[in-house]
Amino acid sequence: MPAAFARIAAPERLHARVTRTLALRILSAERADEQVLFPNEADLCRQLGVSRTVIREAIKVLAAKGMLDVRPRSGTRARPRSEWNLLDPDVLAWQALLAPDPRVLRDICEVRLSIEPIAAGFAALRATPQEIAEIQERFEDKEAASPEETVDADLRFHAAVVAASHNPLLEQLNAVTRQPFRTALAYTRRLRAAEAVSLAAHRALAEAIRRRDPLKARAAAEEIVGLAMVEVEEAIRAGARRKPRPRLENSHAL
Repeated sequence: MPAAFARIAAPERLHARVTRTLALRILSAERADEQVLFPNEADLCRQLGVSRTVIREAIKVLAAKGMLDVRPRSGTRARPRSEWNLLDPDVLAWQALLAPDPRVLRDICEVRLSIEPIAAGFAALRATPQEIAEIQERFEDKEAASPEETVDADLRFHAAVVAASHNPLLEQLNAVTRQPFRTALAYTRRLRAAEAVSLAAHRALAEAIRRRDPLKARAAAEEIVGLAMVEVEEAIRAGARRKPRPRLENSHAL
């Protein structure tokens, strides 16, 4: 049975909103282990209250990102997550709009593990005196931040470290993952062990960069990410214990 959609009002950037609406349906269904078969074009236009041109452009965008499979005779269906362009900024941002998915947070932590320790090591070798001073200032901001400010302070600290690595590819990867990284930080900050050692590890990282010690800088960065990874894995295991086993007879298109 084709999925149903609520009518969309006519705001600014209608095309972007329709694209996001369709993307969020795909993401929500994927998390629930459900398939999505889109209505035909006329029905989708009617349900959303938009023109065929808007629908076609939105579907074209999602197909280009690997999220939709469009076939003339079999209709438009969501593709498996393994086929999505997972590093696409829009795909990352859309995932961050939903409630945190521990699987996505695990992926983000693993990407961080591949970026931040390397960037920290290079920062210890390459940072200018001005960049070292900025990293220290960002750490002090983090240390003084209120609970509401701590995520933004953390993001600014890590951005300063990556910038000091003087590697534009690492900087771009860091920028792409910024929004989901924000989601991951907000999630892990609520977990019981996160704040216990986080500040000390950040202090050690800032100090290692100041002392031009790449090995200690890498070790401190690995500790920061490692803590988040442990907490996310615990959340995944807890969710698996609570989740009922799927019933095969319920695996149908929405």
